[in-house]
Amino acid sequence: MRSRRTVLVVALALGALGALAPSASAFERAGRPWPDGRITYFTAADGDSSSVDRAARIWNRANVGVKFVKTGRRNAAVVVHYGGRRCEGAAFAGFIGRRRQSPVALGAGCGRSLITLTAVHEFGHVLGLGHEDDVCARMNPAFDGSGTPQHCRPRPLDYWLAHPLASDDLQGARRIY
Repeated sequence: MRSRRTVLVVALALGALGALAPSASAFERAGRPWPDGRITYFTAADGDSSSVDRAARIWNRANVGVKFVKTGRRNAAVVVHYGGRRCEGAAFAGFIGRRRQSPVALGAGCGRSLITLTAVHEFGHVLGLGHEDDVCARMNPAFDGSGTPQHCRPRPLDYWLAHPLASDDLQGARRIY
């Protein structure tokens, strides 16, 4: 009898600690997953086409369970265009339906490297991720001129281009897909 009570007390204590412990991942899910394992995209922002393609390759190499595939405008589920404020971006979160093209806006006026990181962030929204405001992640709402997201240790732009996604971004996308 005594050992069963001890086991029960220990189990309750561990459960309480688990409820109070911070999560190892803090990503925010904000949209529906894409149903087919692939997301077709077209870049109408001609000057940023190579940066957008690089962002797609970054997500594709991450093996999160869905692939970005470049296509013509007519067949694209996602259309990337210029729009918004300088060096900023905007995108719907997740799959918005088969009958509508999902727009992604990239603010003009930044160098290609920062546009790449902005496109990585916006493609994170396309995948269904929301802004993460607790831990270091590409999905933080903002990053500085070196590409460092707001909750991350400052590093040079070359570092962020080589390591654009944080573990939280990857965990979130893999959980969705």
